[in-house]
Amino acid sequence: MIRVDHARVFDGERVRDGVSVLIDDGLVVAVTPTAPQDPTARPGATADGPATGMAEVAGMAEVAEVAGAVEVTEVIDGSGHTLLPGLIDGHTHVMGTLHNLRLALAFGVTTELDLFSFPPALTGWLRDTAARTDDVADLRSSGTVMCATGGHPAASMPFLPTLAGPRDAWEQVTARRKEGAHCIKMMLDDGGHHGADLPTLDGPTASAVTAAARREGLPTVAHIADAETVRAALDAEVDAFTHVPMAAPLPGDLVARTAADGRFVIPTLAMMEMSSGTRGGRGLADDDRIGAHLPADAAAAIRTGTEGLAVTVPSPDLDFAHALGTTRRLHEAGVTLVAGTDANNAPGRACPVVHGAALHRELELLVAAGLTPVEALRAATSAPARLFGLSDRGRIAPGLRADLLLVEGDPTTDITATRAIRRIWRRGVPFDREEFRTARQTPARPAPRPAVPGTSTPDTNGTGPGRRDGRATADSELTAVGSTSLAPAAARARESGRPDRLFDDPVATQVAVAAGAALAAWSGPRGERLRRAMGDYFALRTRYFDDWLLEAVGSGCRQVVVLAAGLDARAFRLDWPAPLRLFELDRADVLSFKEKIVTGRAPAPGCVRIPMAGDLRDDWPRTLRAHGFDPRVPTAWLLEGILVYLTEQEGDELLGRVGELSAPASRLALEYGSRAMFATDTTRAALDHAATTDTLHTLSALWRNESTADPVARLTGHGWAARSREITDLAARYERPVPPAFDPTVPGTARIALLQATRA
Repeated sequence: MIRVDHARVFDGERVRDGVSVLIDDGLVVAVTPTAPQDPTARPGATADGPATGMAEVAGMAEVAEVAGAVEVTEVIDGSGHTLLPGLIDGHTHVMGTLHNLRLALAFGVTTELDLFSFPPALTGWLRDTAARTDDVADLRSSGTVMCATGGHPAASMPFLPTLAGPRDAWEQVTARRKEGAHCIKMMLDDGGHHGADLPTLDGPTASAVTAAARREGLPTVAHIADAETVRAALDAEVDAFTHVPMAAPLPGDLVARTAADGRFVIPTLAMMEMSSGTRGGRGLADDDRIGAHLPADAAAAIRTGTEGLAVTVPSPDLDFAHALGTTRRLHEAGVTLVAGTDANNAPGRACPVVHGAALHRELELLVAAGLTPVEALRAATSAPARLFGLSDRGRIAPGLRADLLLVEGDPTTDITATRAIRRIWRRGVPFDREEFRTARQTPARPAPRPAVPGTSTPDTNGTGPGRRDGRATADSELTAVGSTSLAPAAARARESGRPDRLFDDPVATQVAVAAGAALAAWSGPRGERLRRAMGDYFALRTRYFDDWLLEAVGSGCRQVVVLAAGLDARAFRLDWPAPLRLFELDRADVLSFKEKIVTGRAPAPGCVRIPMAGDLRDDWPRTLRAHGFDPRVPTAWLLEGILVYLTEQEGDELLGRVGELSAPASRLALEYGSRAMFATDTTRAALDHAATTDTLHTLSALWRNESTADPVARLTGHGWAARSREITDLAARYERPVPPAFDPTVPGTARIALLQATRA
């Protein structure tokens, strides 16, 4: 048992002096009068609110008698310190990585409410992992956001499920509940702050979502952008809305109505401040109490980052003073405010609203908006616990979780004292903040990027094309060849969001988040023609090769080699028998980008995953052997989406090398396409009508295979017994439409072959 003596205690509602807090087995077991007591002191006197009554003192004495029978193993002298409940951030985006949850905990945030996380499998893994370990913040999530068909953010993330009208509300809400959502988040925003004009959930649909959520026992939060969307949120009877408008003060009638209806508001002032261009929050990293424990990339993002903001199209009408003023009037009207930051940074993502650290700025801004320090602390403890139904936390009381924060000084009078963190406990387990600091303060060295011959966009400056300042972004990290991996990833992410999905690929969805501007070529308007033409092709191809790989391994292959692996996530998501080794070979830029995505975001692979940097035009067999590949062992080789980018000679050299490394009974699967297959009237017409920046032009410029040979005969010549599978057969097998680009019943469409073979 741990006992904290002589600290001022803020219990989530009020300040209590002269008490000790006892912690055992993950819980607060007692809050007792500190002994010996000063006989002149009033027991439990508070700095905010009435003194503790005598009945409560008697109750505490009884608890003290019980606690006295248990051995105390550690006594902490909290003199000059304040003990608080662990802080709760009521609006974040974890971005699919455990790193953010660990960063949050390092700054005393013991619980995060993620208000948009996708796909469900990844959200569930993060939530379950956080529930099992105490070195990251606990996670509660809304899961997938509720948005209109074609609306924000589905317009740029077409794999998201959407609502076409009220009839979809019940199905979507129950789907979120089954996926483990703790609340429902809906978008009432047309994307105007991002330069768009998109449809949003109409009144009947928003009301239907709220009603369905209420039947399921889930609180609702609406994302708003202006007074009109606040009115829509109130009309829909949501439990809370998040953000406060910056274009103008919220009208008095809406302030009064928010209070009268008993709604919560999550102002996200830290985000609004950064989005407005106001400089105040940029100095957060310069406070040694914060900066000394920030990873280098997070500190740089706070000072200069411009990603992940609520506003990306500046307007002279947007004024942070409006946000502060509205927050003040809401508070004065009696509205319960919840501290939330909208933090959405991640490794390699320069977002200035940083997990954990930003909540301390949020508290400071709430005080600037007129809250007392004690009221601001309630907004980060008991208030979010009430809104989100977290009855086991947010306060310090017997029987509640021992999520606790000990800070030097008195944040009940100086709110910035929350930054002077001395001890953190999550479920009674101390967090080693010093270990976190030392581990994170040393920037990781970037992986070397060897020159790669034969590429159309050589990486000559070590940072990739498009950037010369060394800052990491997806569109600068991936060369043109590497960026072709984004199209299948975008399609896999979209498939993972379907209720009738053929597979779940959480890594692909994280690509959609991490890729930034690079993904616009595939998922945005530029990629619309390609998406329509390809239909479900990438999903069908992925499932086909998934099934083939598991069959090949089941037949005795104990090595898998994925050449030009790209952003393939099969190492993480397929059920591999142990001990199987899976080798992934690709260019250094692709592997570097991929490692940032999978690190801390994906469950541990069920195989021995061995990533290797190399180019298919170089001596990659030597690299493969150097990493432990054994050519005597039957191997399953996957060449997915490769040959079309190689000349006929390069393709034959590749197949020859694979053959030399293949023991008898090895298996091979590949996708076979050539320029000849795509040189059709339909393709030419599509290219003629597309802008030169269109995705189709990007792809066609990289196609190099001119072979017209029968692919089965070509494999036979390389020593493989092969057979081809038609895309129409796959579509029928998996009950999907034939992809329009490859529909043999339509004249002028392209042809493509999926082949599997056994080493003769």
